[in-house]
Amino acid sequence: MFDVWFDGESVEPVVMQQLETKLQEAFNLPATQAAVLVNGKSHRIKRGCSADEAQKLSDQFASWGAKVRIEAIEHAAESSALDEVPSPNIASSTSSLTLAAVGETIPTQPRDMTPPSVSTDHLQLLDY
Repeated sequence: MFDVWFDGESVEPVVMQQLETKLQEAFNLPATQAAVLVNGKSHRIKRGCSADEAQKLSDQFASWGAKVRIEAIEHAAESSALDEVPSPNIASSTSSLTLAAVGETIPTQPRDMTPPSVSTDHLQLLDY
């Protein structure tokens, strides 16, 4: 499985304008979505596709004057979250780091047991 990324920072502004129009025509994208894809940042164009699909997208973008980056992904489950944009440098590497569950203490950090200071200056008692 492969992910196809478009890195807009290396594309000239004239090509970006043409690319926005080509994306709208080829993929039937609304103008707002096409504008987001050509905003100069890195965007995943296609996730979890075959090598043939990735190559076809690469050829299509090349015909428009833009390059895409094809990255191999290890597990389809890693790419299931929508609108996720991981760092391109670590997208294909594995990491031994994990996230702690919500509310769980981090074992390498000392837990702060000091109660927070609370200001009650703004409170007042009313007589009824």
